[in-house]
Amino acid sequence: PSPGPGSGSGAGTGVGAGSMPGTAILDCRPGIPAVTAIAGKDWRAAWRAAADAPLRNALSDPLGRPDLRAGIAAQLGLSRGFAPDVARVLVVGGTSEALSLVVEGLRNHLGRAPRIAVEDPGYRSGRRAMTSAGAVLVGVPVDEDGLDVDALASAGPVDAVVLTPTHQYPLGSVMPVARRHRLLEWAAGTGTAVVEDDYDSEFRHRGAPVPALAALDTSGVVLHVGGFSKTLDPRLRCGYVVLPAGAVPDAVVAARSARGPVVAEPVQVALAHLLRSGALRRHLGRVRRDYTHRRERIAARLGGVPGLEARALNGGLHAVVTWSGPATARAVVARTAAAGVLVSALEEYEVAPGSAPPGVVLGYGALTLPQLDRALDALLGALGVG
Repeated sequence: PSPGPGSGSGAGTGVGAGSMPGTAILDCRPGIPAVTAIAGKDWRAAWRAAADAPLRNALSDPLGRPDLRAGIAAQLGLSRGFAPDVARVLVVGGTSEALSLVVEGLRNHLGRAPRIAVEDPGYRSGRRAMTSAGAVLVGVPVDEDGLDVDALASAGPVDAVVLTPTHQYPLGSVMPVARRHRLLEWAAGTGTAVVEDDYDSEFRHRGAPVPALAALDTSGVVLHVGGFSKTLDPRLRCGYVVLPAGAVPDAVVAARSARGPVVAEPVQVALAHLLRSGALRRHLGRVRRDYTHRRERIAARLGGVPGLEARALNGGLHAVVTWSGPATARAVVARTAAAGVLVSALEEYEVAPGSAPPGVVLGYGALTLPQLDRALDALLGALGVG
């Protein structure tokens, strides 16, 4: 899958197209956190717990193991300001599977293809998952405060809206509380489901924390999606959906049950152990400091360069770099790759062509500071300002 909130490519070495033979390739496309940063003893203890779990002549619960669902509910109470009923937590195979489940549930409930509003620019792998499941997508522009609610209301009737309000992907805007309330009021009044993709809310680098939409929802319209791709490792392929009560959420539960379990039970046991033991919280505290240092390095290196703007630095694990000069994003991506550094063109995330300014997306979650400096040198050189 393409790099994005739920998946991506990480830093590594090798030889790529356009690079000099023997050049180490530094993959700075977004999607990979600092996977190796977790304490080895905590990681090994989690997998010992999985190995020690008794074998059973039975299938896994398609909704997820109760201990993992309880751990997720408890963690949300600590980190996102709402503690859901464990019965309303579903374990899923990552964000893309969560979105395809929502589409399937809507399609079964409505008896037709659902019409779903998405951010433009936005999460491209999620869009592919939804269209593959039968959705008709409607792009809605974003501004400095996230999804434009006026534009959403003018887009015509939709059955659901999917958004990343805490750290808009990829531009990084944070939806203010007042706009969140307005969105929820509009959704309740129109009977529209709101799918909140909370993909990297654990990493807030500056500014006051903003409550999750699910924490503000008094009408039961928000389906809250999260996971472990940004906090631990995207290869675990494990996420969750927290559902309100209602016919559409019940249809999502039915779709999950019909598909059967998708996340291996040993993975669920290991994750439940990391949550229960406090190992995940300790890990998040460590990497949060590291990510903040990397964010500060990007701001320091790019902040004073005329014509450049570094965005999306309030939180998360990626930066968006835009410029005012004539260079195209694809040309800059090609020049950066020739220097051995891979980044993504911002235009790849557009729904409507031209909805994003010229720019690139650079993931820094898996980079050391020397690697980050090398990536920034390559980018500045590609833009002719290095």
